[in-house]
Amino acid sequence: MWSIIIVLIVGMVIGANLKPKDSVKKAISKLQFIGVMILLFAMGAGLGLNEDLLKNLKSMGLEAFTFAVLTSALSIFFVYMASKFIVKERS
Repeated sequence: MWSIIIVLIVGMVIGANLKPKDSVKKAISKLQFIGVMILLFAMGAGLGLNEDLLKNLKSMGLEAFTFAVLTSALSIFFVYMASKFIVKERS
């Protein structure tokens, strides 16, 4: 875990100090894209190999859907209530 954080910090320091040219930025962007695609593929393959996950996919999907709907609904409700309170304070 620490090796990941150290590499991330070293990359941030190098990127902040070197200010690469546009051609280098494009190459880095392509490498980042390829890296993310490989990471997503590896994660998908790992999930696909997990038999317990595949057996419980239906129930987990229902839980995830319920969580997403409730989170969104409650967020909208609280923002609405907060905006009512803020507008009332300004009047």
